[in-house]
Amino acid sequence: MKSIILGILLLTSALFAVNLESNKHYVGPLKLTATQLGVSMGLPKGFEAIAREGEGLLLTSTETNDTIVIRAKELDLNGAGLYLNRTHYLKDSVKIFPIDRIIKINNHIFQRRFVFNESYSKKSLLVSIVLGPQNRAVMVRSTYDVKNETIIKAITMNIVQTLSFTPTKRLNTSFSDLQKRLEGSHVVYLKRDGAYDDKRELWLCSNGRYQIYEERTIAGGMSRTKEEKFGSWFVENDQLVLHGDSGQERLIVLKRQNSALLFDGHRSYELKNHRCK
Repeated sequence: MKSIILGILLLTSALFAVNLESNKHYVGPLKLTATQLGVSMGLPKGFEAIAREGEGLLLTSTETNDTIVIRAKELDLNGAGLYLNRTHYLKDSVKIFPIDRIIKINNHIFQRRFVFNESYSKKSLLVSIVLGPQNRAVMVRSTYDVKNETIIKAITMNIVQTLSFTPTKRLNTSFSDLQKRLEGSHVVYLKRDGAYDDKRELWLCSNGRYQIYEERTIAGGMSRTKEEKFGSWFVENDQLVLHGDSGQERLIVLKRQNSALLFDGHRSYELKNHRCK
């Protein structure tokens, strides 16, 4: 097993770089320059790669269902620690939980193992964060069958240790775009649920805190309930995640529609934020 792993790693390190194009398949071993991520990296033997707008770079094993997703982020050291210490929502609201401890590979590479809920008990997930200059960072998320853990960890380690940041960067991730757009915003939208009209007003502060005001009215305006809540927020996989101070969590699906944002499919309106930056 060790000789196979060593062979894979050596093959990816001795190749000339190819400029990665979106929506085009690449087969390793290959060295790629990904302007979408602002990095150069090795594509291991036995893996295929494809980059899609807003989704980062997907590496898929040709022999198993193991995958490695690489996405650009804007994180400093503190932000990396916060990211690795919290639960996350993947697509389709699948939740992952951090376990073990954060491993410091060196001063700019950090890793932590995550697990899925019970329905994914045979799968494990390793999240690596590589910090670069000017708060540039790359997140490497390796999802694998537990029986393949040794080789996937070795391949992931080779990718993160040999990855280098290119002089220019073009961040085309939905995470970065939406996170930046929502920081310091004051948003209002109306949601109709049967006989109820729900007015939701959100203040999303740049320090990661939020305040939400909800007013529910029965059709005709005969009865109203009002509630105000506080907590922390972040954007992940085109979802606004609200962690309430009371322990409750809420997911709001975000979608672009021309110059407007839809919250759970409802058009939002942006107002001046006089409560926080």
